[in-house]
Amino acid sequence: METMTAIYLTHSGSILQAKRQVFELWHHQQLQRRVLAKMTSHIVLFHGCEITGEATALAFSHSLPVLFLDADGRYLGRLHLDSDTPYLTQQLQRAQDPEFIQNTAERIVSATLHNRRALLLSLQGSCLCPTVEIALEAIELFLDEIPAASLPQLRSHLATVNQIYYPALREWLWLNTLEPAMPVDNLWHLGQALLEQVGQGFLLEFGLDSNLGGLHLSDGENLPLVRDLTLDWTVILVDRLALQFFLSHTNLTHNGNGNGNGNGYHHPLDKFIAAWEQQLATLVTGNQTYRQCLRHQIRQYQRSLCHDISYRPALLKWTPKPIPTSSTASEPQAQSLLPVPVL
Repeated sequence: METMTAIYLTHSGSILQAKRQVFELWHHQQLQRRVLAKMTSHIVLFHGCEITGEATALAFSHSLPVLFLDADGRYLGRLHLDSDTPYLTQQLQRAQDPEFIQNTAERIVSATLHNRRALLLSLQGSCLCPTVEIALEAIELFLDEIPAASLPQLRSHLATVNQIYYPALREWLWLNTLEPAMPVDNLWHLGQALLEQVGQGFLLEFGLDSNLGGLHLSDGENLPLVRDLTLDWTVILVDRLALQFFLSHTNLTHNGNGNGNGNGYHHPLDKFIAAWEQQLATLVTGNQTYRQCLRHQIRQYQRSLCHDISYRPALLKWTPKPIPTSSTASEPQAQSLLPVPVL
């Protein structure tokens, strides 16, 4: 399989243009890079960057997800695509199947809570953090309640855990760095947006309608099925990466703009995107990269729509290797938590 390229525009004043079937990234009237449309996986533009009508039309013709973020990496909007959805009939049928929706939601929530527990356990070796202990107790409680929970209760359980889990990660960072951990929130938002962007690309590739989810409800902007199928991956691909990145970089304030051209990452935003792309290309289990594992997972969901098989989310195989906390911590590496399919 040929390697696809994600296009990031992070420098204010950058413009994405198109000529024939090629995207061109310009900054200060200088051409930074050219990428064939057929070799592009998705496009991300930060505040102050532009995309021309020609480039938008080219992205639309190739069903390429285009995401717009503010300067801190928080969601602003996206290009809404009307792509072919050959599995729409099966999706609509499954949407009317309460057993399928319930079973899939239970598996996703269970895998997500197991993965969060694995990450929290990996933090325990560094220092005693009371909020981490509280979060672990809450996750154990909700894991026991999943088999008897209705769909609304599953959503409620997940929301409650969110209110405990992320404060626990923030307190752990504070205890290990004695620095305010709030900038890590921007990393979580950015990582989540990038993860959903990759997930949406795979859903488009497999001909699935991103709006037909089960666990998440649509608010008119989010893509429920994308959030359903990436939720279990947030722990390893977003949460852990953000923690390690925060520990490795003392200055996380955005005091400029990156250029997204791969030539030297002088800015936290560029460095995080570089770490994100490096992580996706990391070989993990079965000689597959994280990107390939996520693609395989979404392919499994497609198969569950058409065959009498249950969707199996990704679990993290935990090994007792805590996240390094020294100021010399290396760039994020996630080999201590490997995602493997539920057996």
